[in-house]
Amino acid sequence: MAGLLAKSSSETATRSASSRFIEHLRKFQDVFTIVSSNNGCYIDDCITLHSSLKKPEDRTRAVGRVIKCLGKLIPGIRNELYPVMSSFGMPIFFSLERAAAPYFGIKAYGVHMNGYVERDGQQFLWLGKRSNMKPTFPGMLDHLVAGGLPHGITCKENLMKECEEEAGIPRSISNNAISVGAISYVDIDKYKYKRDVLFCYDLKLPAGFVPKNEDEEVDSFRLVPVGHVANIIRRTEFFKPNCSIVIIDFLFRHGYISPDDHGYLELLQTLRSGDCS
Repeated sequence: MAGLLAKSSSETATRSASSRFIEHLRKFQDVFTIVSSNNGCYIDDCITLHSSLKKPEDRTRAVGRVIKCLGKLIPGIRNELYPVMSSFGMPIFFSLERAAAPYFGIKAYGVHMNGYVERDGQQFLWLGKRSNMKPTFPGMLDHLVAGGLPHGITCKENLMKECEEEAGIPRSISNNAISVGAISYVDIDKYKYKRDVLFCYDLKLPAGFVPKNEDEEVDSFRLVPVGHVANIIRRTEFFKPNCSIVIIDFLFRHGYISPDDHGYLELLQTLRSGDCS
């Protein structure tokens, strides 16, 4: 009963937060058209862009102006545009500030790379500790390389760019990164409805390679045996949450989680059940 009450309380809080965010958008009637359900339930409200906004660039400018006006309501503005599409590779409806994507429920895409080395038959993962100055998840553990996929760049090109910026990995090495699939997840937190698809890569690095951060977003790096990384994920909350998911995918693919482990199929099904459109 306590669990049901907690869930009900959480759902009520989420609906209340979403209703408040919608009320902020009502102020911009030249940008948004909001059709209310009139039944007191926010979830049936329909929000569309104003019919006068005919072209993608018009929509981009109009929504961008709204985001600037919302100010601190959307923290961590990065001045980086994400494409808004019905699904990956489809025509772009407009482009949206990266930090604002979850506030509008827009599906975003990113690249995540597990960088590993092999020494004496054992695998190690390079991990990064996020800078304490990061607007999101400061000081938490991260992949060696990860980043959002902005407008106008391919996944592989974006990955190589992030490799240079975040870990000092030259393109002669990062070009060898192998695409190993994609995963997705949904996270709801107050105003935010975060829907992400992550394109996953593995890169086997030279045994003597030492990463070096070039953009001041990483505080430090450490090389950790893969088994120890698995224990950190299982026993702590030190990792940025979406990084844990990508590392769990690595653990499955490299045999660190086997069918004889308790909960194997349930965890695998959860990992593979997301919407990767």
